[in-house]
Amino acid sequence: MSSPIEELIPIAMAKGSNMRIFIDHVRFLGPLQDRTPVNNRISSAAVQTRRLARAQLGRGDYDGKEDSVVLAVPGHWHKDHDEILEVLEGRMIIYLDRRELVTSAGDPPILVRRGHIHGFTVIKGERVRATERTMPTGPFKALFFQDMFQDGKGLPGFLLAMRASYDGDMYTSLSGRFQTLDYLFTVVVGFLAKPFVSARPATLKRLEK
Repeated sequence: MSSPIEELIPIAMAKGSNMRIFIDHVRFLGPLQDRTPVNNRISSAAVQTRRLARAQLGRGDYDGKEDSVVLAVPGHWHKDHDEILEVLEGRMIIYLDRRELVTSAGDPPILVRRGHIHGFTVIKGERVRATERTMPTGPFKALFFQDMFQDGKGLPGFLLAMRASYDGDMYTSLSGRFQTLDYLFTVVVGFLAKPFVSARPATLKRLEK
């Protein structure tokens, strides 16, 4: 019997940083309790027991070497999905609703609700390993990451990043206050960028068996 966990092609995000993406094909085992956690943190046990159909897990690694790029994702938000972020090794800085959270391995996962502005940065010289899950589940986020880094050259250029954001439910936070402006900026620039960059992949890239 084949494993229900499928690993996709790994992604090189920047020098010293890479991502491994897994799809869980196990069927849905029970309802998700939708309770807003205190301080956006939820217990690791609660996350581990939520086995959802076709769940996607992205695991990012930064090696902390002197010549590696200090990976940082600027503030953004999502309209149609929530995220669960967890540090497995080391520590990193997560920005959420104008708060700076220095998050370490062993800390409870952080729930980022849709519409909430967030971002993160690794800490130079400190190795870190972290995961991201989505609610609802599904392979859509795996396709987003493969799209964003499809040229294989590390961090994408501005036009590709905007087109991938437009197609992938990611809206750049311009001021931190006016999300209508964020939405319009991403939609307009992302749409206009389409003729100048590669199209979104139609299917996921899988490892050859």
